[in-house]
Amino acid sequence: MRYFAILKDSLREALDSKVLYVLIGLALLVIVFVATLSFRALSAEKALAQIVDGQVLTFLEALKPVQEGSGRPRTKGQVADPGFVFDLPRTSYRLETREPIVVLRGAADSPDADYRLTVSKMFVNKEKAAQARAQPQAEIEALRRYFGRFEKHGFCRVGDIQVVAEDQERSSVAFTVDWHATAGTRRLWLHEPSLFFGLVPLSNVAVPLGFQLFLIARVVISTGAWIALMLGVVITAFFIPNMLQKGTIDLLLVKPIHRSLLLTFKYAGGLTFILLTNTVALVGIWLVLGWRSGLWANWLLLLIPLLTFFFAILYSVSTLIAVLTRSTVTAILVTIGAWFLFYLVGTTNQVFEMLAYQEELANVPAEQRTFSDNTMRRVVEAVHRVLPRTSDLDQLAQLLVFSDFMTGGKLATEDALPADRNWWESFGVSCGFIAVMLGLACWRFSCRDY
Repeated sequence: MRYFAILKDSLREALDSKVLYVLIGLALLVIVFVATLSFRALSAEKALAQIVDGQVLTFLEALKPVQEGSGRPRTKGQVADPGFVFDLPRTSYRLETREPIVVLRGAADSPDADYRLTVSKMFVNKEKAAQARAQPQAEIEALRRYFGRFEKHGFCRVGDIQVVAEDQERSSVAFTVDWHATAGTRRLWLHEPSLFFGLVPLSNVAVPLGFQLFLIARVVISTGAWIALMLGVVITAFFIPNMLQKGTIDLLLVKPIHRSLLLTFKYAGGLTFILLTNTVALVGIWLVLGWRSGLWANWLLLLIPLLTFFFAILYSVSTLIAVLTRSTVTAILVTIGAWFLFYLVGTTNQVFEMLAYQEELANVPAEQRTFSDNTMRRVVEAVHRVLPRTSDLDQLAQLLVFSDFMTGGKLATEDALPADRNWWESFGVSCGFIAVMLGLACWRFSCRDY
């Protein structure tokens, strides 16, 4: 019970911080602002036309690593940045607007309805088109494979496909396609966003709803997380020095509590600052986005422990410096410097890997490769191996948000991140770093005469 009392005291110290309430208040303001967003679904003709002709596939290309000209997927060093790395698709399919879209089930123009579409494919001449009409099976299979790119991620289910009898003089062939909605169709359907419950349109260009939600969540969460972590570093830097003040430390040391456990529980109590802030902000964003869009991104809630773990890395540095110097200012400056170092090393390592892989794709002779094997890269790799993988945590957070909004959590990590990414190693190295920092802090705290 005495250890629980220490943890409770640390929690009370976090709650007594006025900055905590300011952060929670700002988070609530952002949540209320996001709650005013509205998303209006486009008509079935407009939405399905862009799906059929391949424009929507632009957004699906972010679901996998960028493909090089050789067709070989990147498996090392190159991370597809969801939403910003595109391989523009080319397709000869078009929605035939001369034929009305038939509603098979549900309300017209609803993303949740089933439709029968008329899809045409243009050929180079009338003879090729006539040959396709005479033997349509190959074209039907090709069309089914095309729509299979949407089925793969759960955006639809394709039913019967039939060739349409039409004028033999045309250079195109028409097919009827039965489009069946699934739980993920709404994510792909084009929507127009607006603010203040539809009063202020945000854009004249409609994009898939899931992609819009990803961008909103990415901007809001990334900005909010950076602010919360920065303020968390500043506020929690006071906890250990305050405990080590004359009078306070004397009162604690006379109690039958091991010094290492005392410091460890004080460290765990400091993590409650960022945990409380993360919980209020992320649960609020999850609720309002789900309410306003109808898409519930449950993986978004995994960012609460992920961001808390990120802060635990920084706070372990702050704890060690606070024990060594008993200076709040020094702890803040060194922790921010360490944060920048982790970012710099992780980013530099990714750049070296990307450049080395580009040389490999270009078949540059081994003796002429500049980035594949040089002293600077070996030094960066060595440092990267022992430092916490904060860059990996950033990528994982981005993947969770993107996968949840775009595919409902169906996207595997290897579909969007390098195949050789070892998450166990990333978390293991980061946990090891925390253990070393806390171990050194506990050793110094146990040996020091107060």
